[in-house]
This record gives sequence, structure tokens and C-alpha cells, in this order.
Amino acid sequence: MRALTGTIESYDAPSTEEIARRVGLRADEIVRFDGNTSPHALPSTRADALTEELGRIHTYPHGGYPQLERAIADYAGVGPENVVLGAGADDLILLLTRTFASPGDRVAIANDPTYPMFAISVWVAGAEISDESPVLTICCRPNNPTGELGELPAARPLVVDEAYFEYSGSSAVELIDDGVVVIRTFSKAFGLAGARVGYALAGRDVAAELNKRQHPAPLSTLSGALALAGLATPPDVKPILDERERFGERLRALGFAPLPSHANFLYVPVDDPRAESDRLLARGMAVRPVRGGIRITIRTERDDELLLDALGSSHGL
Repeated sequence: MRALTGTIESYDAPSTEEIARRVGLRADEIVRFDGNTSPHALPSTRADALTEELGRIHTYPHGGYPQLERAIADYAGVGPENVVLGAGADDLILLLTRTFASPGDRVAIANDPTYPMFAISVWVAGAEISDESPVLTICCRPNNPTGELGELPAARPLVVDEAYFEYSGSSAVELIDDGVVVIRTFSKAFGLAGARVGYALAGRDVAAELNKRQHPAPLSTLSGALALAGLATPPDVKPILDERERFGERLRALGFAPLPSHANFLYVPVDDPRAESDRLLARGMAVRPVRGGIRITIRTERDDELLLDALGSSHGL
């Protein structure tokens, strides 16, 4: 077994049932502010999209997913030949890293802290993380966990993870013919995190090479049907953006200083992120402790007020 070039630590994302067991609460008393997913359940109209596909579940998706690829291309303003499908953005991050980097190569990762999957993908490929003569540069925009919309690195080839594109409205897709590959997902704004559907947008030749290296059927046909139905009625993110601003103001009124965000979460600097996370978890509220702060997913006003109350109580406010 080939040794990894770095140390992979578990990305702690326990089930709701496990969290409840840890803190001595019922599962229905746990509110998840740690996943950056939609607070809303799947509309029944989306569930209806599964009916036809269930009738074909006994066979493979022969011929691939042309309808979904065309719908994604229309949504993103590219051609179907520019689309590469994957089982969530993570699948595509792994695909891109092993396509561009070999053992001994160097890969640069912009922003620190950022999404841990980037480093994991580099190590799995046998490469090293370094800004010195990288064969590939990866960035997250807006960045996770800070929510910042920084400048794009000038390096090429460049992978831009746009998991939160729908919330920022800013994209690097116009640069796909200039050595940039964009990754997006249906897990966030589209509310399909459990379906595991992602896509990359790349120049024609790069997309063709990536598709050669991808699994022959990377998506469940049921997941593809859900994604196709989602593109027929794209999500309205304005309620989340409005709640993000309201929630940020309420946090500032409590004495916190959340960073300006272009995503569906807020990064809140705190002195001891793990201790803060544990205090909130004891009250049934799961946030993500990260370097220098906690990351809080925007949910409904009702849920967010519960968290604000817990934060105020834990700080004697």
C-alpha cells in the first residue's frame, strides 16, 4: 500500500443520532448548523421525478445522462461538451487532482483555512501541497469556511470550487477556455445533498479528458432525475440571503464579529472554537468548529433565533 504524502484526519460529521447520543438528547432535539445544506425538505414535485426512473432502476444508464448534461449546460451558459458529471463535488475534486497531479508533483491550495477535501485529494494522488512550481492550483470561491469572495489566483491550470455559486452569483465559468475548471454541486442551494450530484465545467479538450477518466456511470439514475427536476425550477436563494443578513446583524448586536459572507453560512471568530462548539452542542445545536472560529449554516429564522439565544446564554448576555 502506497504511503500518503500527508496525514489525513477524519472530517468529523457524525450522524444526528450519534450527536444526540453524545449529548444525551433526542435526535429530534438536534438542529444542524454544520453542513451548509438547505434547511428545507425536498418539494413533493421533485419527488415525483423519481417515479419514472424507478421503472428503469433494474438497468444501467446506457448512453449516459444527455438530458442532464444539456440542462446543466443551459443553466451554466456552456455547451454539453463542457460538462463533466460526478457523485458530488468531492468526486470531481478527486478526479481533477489525480488527472493533473502524479506522485511527487506539487499542488497549490489557495486560502487558509479552506475546504479540507482539497488537501485530502492531493495526498491521495501521491502529490505534495506547495506553492512552488505547482502542476495545479485549487481554490474555493466563495471560500469555505470564511465565505469570502477573494480574487481568483492567476495560476493555470486552476480548479475553482463554486459550491456556493448560487449565493454569490459570481463565477469563473467564462475562463474555462483559459485553463480554468469550475466545480459546482446540487448539494447546497438545490437541496440535494443526499443525492450526491456534482458537475465540472471545463474547456472542450479538458472535459473530454476528464470524462475518459471518470466512472462510466458516476451518478445514480434517481439522483440524475432529481437534479434534472431541480434545474427545471432553480432555487430562489433570496430568503436565505435575507436571513443571512438579519442573522449577522443579530450576532453583531450580541458582540460577535461575523465576517462578510457570499455564501449560505457565516464565519464567526471566537477564542476557543472547540469549546464554543461543545457548549452549543450540549444544547442540541451543531456548528462547525474551524480554525479561529465557528462556521454557522443559515437556516430558518426560528432555528437561527434558537442558536442566538444559546450563544447569548453561553456568554452571559
